[in-house]
Amino acid sequence: MASPQMRVRSEAQQPAERERKAGLRLLNAERSEEIFPLLLEEIIALGHRSAFVARVDFETSSLAPIASLNCSRGSLQKQRSTLFAMENPIVRILHTLQPELIPAKPKSAGGQYVHPIIYRNRVACWEAERSGSPVCLAVTNFNGKQRLSLPDQVCATCDMRAYAAVVSVELKPNAKPSDLAQLSALIELANRYLARIFKVEHYYNRMTDMETTIGQMQTVLESMADPVILTDAQHRVITQNKAAERFFKLPEDVSEGRVRAVELNNLLFSAALSSMAVAGVDSSRDMTLVDAIEGDEVLFEAVSAPSYGPDGRRTGMVTVMRDVTELRRADEELRQNYELLTAAEEVVRQDRDRLNLIIENVGDPIVVCDKDAKIVLLDPLAAELFGEQDKGARTAVHMRNQAKLDAYIAAFTYSFSDRESAPLHLFNPGTEAEVEYDARSGKIYDERGMVAYTVSVLRDLSAVRRLEQLKLERRMLEMEKFAVAGRMAGTIAHEVNNPMEAIKNCIFLLQDAIRDDSQPVYQILKTETERVARIVRQMLGLYRNTEQVGNVDVNSVVEDTLMLFSRQLERAGVRVERDMGDLPPVMGSADQIRQVLSNLVVNAKDSMAQGGKLRIRTRVKKNGTRDVISIVIADSGCGIPPNMVATMFEPFVTTKGERGTGLGLWIVKGIIENHGGKLKVRSKVDHGTVFRMEFPLVP
Repeated sequence: MASPQMRVRSEAQQPAERERKAGLRLLNAERSEEIFPLLLEEIIALGHRSAFVARVDFETSSLAPIASLNCSRGSLQKQRSTLFAMENPIVRILHTLQPELIPAKPKSAGGQYVHPIIYRNRVACWEAERSGSPVCLAVTNFNGKQRLSLPDQVCATCDMRAYAAVVSVELKPNAKPSDLAQLSALIELANRYLARIFKVEHYYNRMTDMETTIGQMQTVLESMADPVILTDAQHRVITQNKAAERFFKLPEDVSEGRVRAVELNNLLFSAALSSMAVAGVDSSRDMTLVDAIEGDEVLFEAVSAPSYGPDGRRTGMVTVMRDVTELRRADEELRQNYELLTAAEEVVRQDRDRLNLIIENVGDPIVVCDKDAKIVLLDPLAAELFGEQDKGARTAVHMRNQAKLDAYIAAFTYSFSDRESAPLHLFNPGTEAEVEYDARSGKIYDERGMVAYTVSVLRDLSAVRRLEQLKLERRMLEMEKFAVAGRMAGTIAHEVNNPMEAIKNCIFLLQDAIRDDSQPVYQILKTETERVARIVRQMLGLYRNTEQVGNVDVNSVVEDTLMLFSRQLERAGVRVERDMGDLPPVMGSADQIRQVLSNLVVNAKDSMAQGGKLRIRTRVKKNGTRDVISIVIADSGCGIPPNMVATMFEPFVTTKGERGTGLGLWIVKGIIENHGGKLKVRSKVDHGTVFRMEFPLVP
């Protein structure tokens, strides 16, 4: 049997043992929600009738029970209240943050013990410890030096919202102060455990939220098509999205070329960041990188912004790189197009000035009208005929000319023809004489196919007819001149030919009787006599056309002629170049064509006193609507003076002085024209002469 002292010691140890066991039970709670049910069980185990816990909801500013034991549903419903219902004793006690006993009306009932609990801890939050801040809500509440109102229960360092609740206990009858002290100690013990769990849960939730936020940011980062890179203060890459990895990260299966490309990109990127850091500029910068996959150069605009830590110090940079290759290419194309447009405008301006110059100097009146047959442009000559359109000084002659022009332009504008040429009789404003014009008009259409403008050029036919009359008179004069020359040549030839034959026979008979010392004189006599005979033959050949006409192989005639003069050309140092095409026959006289070629070859040889090159080319070519055979004889000789080119085909005109008769080219032109052909010449002094002959083909 235990002694009285043992019983007293045992009874004294019971509260401490009970408090220890209660602490162990509370310590087993893993979540804050488990603390309050355990606390209520321990309160009821102390012999109290009922208890409940009401928690503050700061968002709705309300108080509502969250756990209860031995409480009816109706009584709990009555405990719901707002934080502003100060007539409620529980709300009033909650605002004081001090426990209080509400006495029962019958004192024997024990009363109601209300104990507010709030987040408090002797250890500061991690943010306060890391930053060294003396302000921490948990420590402030623990020290009790400063009581904050319920709406201000937010940590100034970590922004953590504190919890607040109230424990209401219906005491057992005849509860003693020791029972209240024991109850208060139990609730404070539970609050300490709750503060620890709440702190852990708070940071766990923050980490979870941060992980969620980081995941969301990573998703956003990866979804961006532009490369995004986060670097530290030493420009080392912390993180980057897949678009950036294409340029800055080496894949597993990588070639040497891709390694070099990635290394080059990282070097260029670090250099750009360092340059911006030294310059103190956090803005945009163009940067050219190499696509490690495609191998192409890509132009980026790197936009960088600094990142800062909690202490406000700069910790790195965030760089977003925008592919501006196409943009820069478009910008370059735009610049080039602008330059082209500027150049085109300059060309248009020059063309306009040139057109105005042409219009002013074309020599014929030009009239431009719009789709309504209204005059919009007159050149100076047309303005003389019709008067200035925007000025009132117009005579009756101008008005009559205007009326005739309007009628003509209106008829042409609404006609179905695109071009038209018609006579137009106008009056000379100076003499008032009637002048006939050839009006040649055309239409200009817009993009819809409608007539936008008409352009008319008025040709003064009186001047044309005068010019044609002058040409006709000149032609008749030339024909008369040639006829006289021909008759004279024929007469001279017949009169001289018979005596010349006698002289030639005598010279032939004397060749054996001439002494050696007289041979030079004899040779001069013989040479000059042959020259006179040659002149006579050429003069007779102008009107004798007894040669047989047939198909002539021009290439064969050319070869025969070159063979005939081959020794002379060789002695003169003349090199011959042939370029013979496949030619059909021409209708004519082979002897006369050979005479033409011989004359031109000899002239070419004589023009190249120091030697040179003679080129002969034959071709079939198109001349208008018909095919002709073209023979070109070109030399590199001394050429023909420009003042003689126009008269070189007239009789007795020569460039050889006393050695020439002046009849060779005249005869050549006559033979070619008798064959229905044409002869053209082009010459430049000290550069040579080109003769081009054209003969019609045999039908």
